[in-house]
Amino acid sequence: MRIVLLIALFTISISATAQLMHGTYYTAARSGLSLREKPDASSKLLEKIPYGTKLTTIDEEGDWKEIVTEGMTGFWKKVTYNKKTGYVVDSYLLPAPPPKLATIKDMKQYLAQISQPAGAKVVTKSGTMEQITEGGWELTKQLYKNGSEYHQFFAYEYNSDTYFLPGFSIQQGFLLCRLIPEFKEVFGENEEFPLKDKTFKKNEHEYEIKVIRAGNNDGTDTSPFSIEKIKIGFEDGAYYEFEMYMQENQLVIIFSGGV
Repeated sequence: MRIVLLIALFTISISATAQLMHGTYYTAARSGLSLREKPDASSKLLEKIPYGTKLTTIDEEGDWKEIVTEGMTGFWKKVTYNKKTGYVVDSYLLPAPPPKLATIKDMKQYLAQISQPAGAKVVTKSGTMEQITEGGWELTKQLYKNGSEYHQFFAYEYNSDTYFLPGFSIQQGFLLCRLIPEFKEVFGENEEFPLKDKTFKKNEHEYEIKVIRAGNNDGTDTSPFSIEKIKIGFEDGAYYEFEMYMQENQLVIIFSGGV
């Protein structure tokens, strides 16, 4: 039992740390990220930092001030931009440049934007294409120089895409998916970060969200840092399933569909 508890706590620590550490990040707020004079949403606005700007957070003594926006729990971080020093909400910072909105349509293109392939694709399969359509399978893997990976699995009446993104937290993965059209049926541009299980209707389709947390799932813990996995299922002709979870220091995203 003690070992299981330690593993759970270690998982939470990694998930939280990816969001909280000081370092270099990129702004991912479409309309620009507000630079405030003080760590307060009502404080004087100093600048609107453009989407995609590279920022380095400044370490300072004292506790970080927490803020919740769009369901995401973040902290005010001190930064300097355009010769002005102030505070931004780190919920809208990514550890890599955000997607180029005019050109990036799916996660595979995004991985190619932020890194270069590390060698050729690796393809394994059960047989010929004819055999695959009759019940076989084909798996393609691509590794990138920054440690990211893309896996595509294809089988009879089922396929899935799996992405590995080192250094991203679950909240950062949510923010990233909202910016990529491939996931528009999963997370709409203005949807909030899911913190609890729910079933609802969107675009005339039934959706089911399952939020799995470390420890118990009795609804008393609402912190995003205890979330181990988010699962979303919906039917649109075929049945689609989206999963997002932490595996050690990397975010894993799986998007699959089948009949």
